[in-house]
Amino acid sequence: MAPQVDEKYREEINKARIELGNLVKSKEFSAPDFLRLAYASQFTIANSHHNDDAANATSTHDATKKKTQSANNNSLNTIDKIKANHPIITYPDLYQLAGIVAVKELGGIDIEFVPGRTESLILPDENCLPDVKQSPEELRNVFRKVKISDPKHIVALYGGLKLATAGAQATNLKLDNSYFVDLLDKKKNLSPAEKALLDDPEFHHCVQCYATHKEDFFEDYEEAHKKLADLGLPYSAFIKSTLEKSASQVKKVLAAQKAVGVGVAVAAAVVILSFFYVINRRTAKHSSYQYQ
Repeated sequence: MAPQVDEKYREEINKARIELGNLVKSKEFSAPDFLRLAYASQFTIANSHHNDDAANATSTHDATKKKTQSANNNSLNTIDKIKANHPIITYPDLYQLAGIVAVKELGGIDIEFVPGRTESLILPDENCLPDVKQSPEELRNVFRKVKISDPKHIVALYGGLKLATAGAQATNLKLDNSYFVDLLDKKKNLSPAEKALLDDPEFHHCVQCYATHKEDFFEDYEEAHKKLADLGLPYSAFIKSTLEKSASQVKKVLAAQKAVGVGVAVAAAVVILSFFYVINRRTAKHSSYQYQ
């Protein structure tokens, strides 16, 4: 069962966000490790779903930790401590919150976080992540499991994954386009996956674009990361977030219409149309990449 995302739950989410950020800022924990944990969680659940495992069963975290190949025990132990401080937050919510905090600390990208993920037996397993030995088609196949098929999203997330897997040993602890700049300059010792990014025409186009246009990378990465993080999010949590966001936008539209002296009837029509536009747009996006 999904958690009740009420005011109390959101307060705990905000407190956990601050704690996670402080861990990174104080260098007590590596942001790339949090990012890797968030990636691994989604790929693991997707892999379990494809294998017909129970991805949303409820159990104690400690009981399953011994049975599951974890992404990083240090990461999981850190999340356990955050969980102890905020027991009402589900582990899947904490994994994705940690990833979004990591992205902010690594590159300054603000990604919307929607809470409400069901507590799960499944622990993040790095073996489910895309690896450096994969061909273009193998990369596409592994990303299809998490409902990512657009080449720009695959390439953007792979760039983030390279930083996440490098961890504290990375020479550049910033989530930016430097990986793609270096990739185009790299002539030797390419991994099969890096060779795939350069040899495949669609992937290569994205690599070139990101290497020369940092803002394009930021825009596509933000969209891709949110799509990955929201995978499997219960529809009830999604629609609640959509309604809240729509209501906020409606208020802005209404205030703007009043400011320029537009009549009440016209303002009301604009508000209603804006509301349904946002609902339909976000619902279509959500349904297009959830498990079927």
